[in-house]
Amino acid sequence: MSALLGAMQGAAAQGVLWGIMVLGVYITYKLLDIADLTVDGSFALGGCVCAILVANKIVDPVTALFLSAMAGVLAGAVTGILHTLFEIPAILAGILTQIALWSVNLRVMGGKSNVPLLKEKTLISGFVDMTGMKQSQAR
Repeated sequence: MSALLGAMQGAAAQGVLWGIMVLGVYITYKLLDIADLTVDGSFALGGCVCAILVANKIVDPVTALFLSAMAGVLAGAVTGILHTLFEIPAILAGILTQIALWSVNLRVMGGKSNVPLLKEKTLISGFVDMTGMKQSQAR
């Protein structure tokens, strides 16, 4: 029974994260009336930037989170520039940026597809330290 609860907890956590990405697609499609797929690549770009900054101890996790959001903003700006200055249709500009971000993400990660964060100080580990909870309870 505890394995089922643990699996459901992990599924809910992933659902919340993917829900953020879905909100990005929904906002651009429904409110702006543009089918922009940049969010698929910029979501991963933010994760790559944050992981590298935390793993290499360049900045603290909160600043890394802010900088990763700014990287996503820059990715969206590239799509906007492709659409407005070069008059590429919005859907194609988003797809081009998304595909380009696959290579950019690998470059940001130093050619690796994974960066281990097990022993690094993260937002969750800071929360665990403040509250005294176990790491498994904080997820």
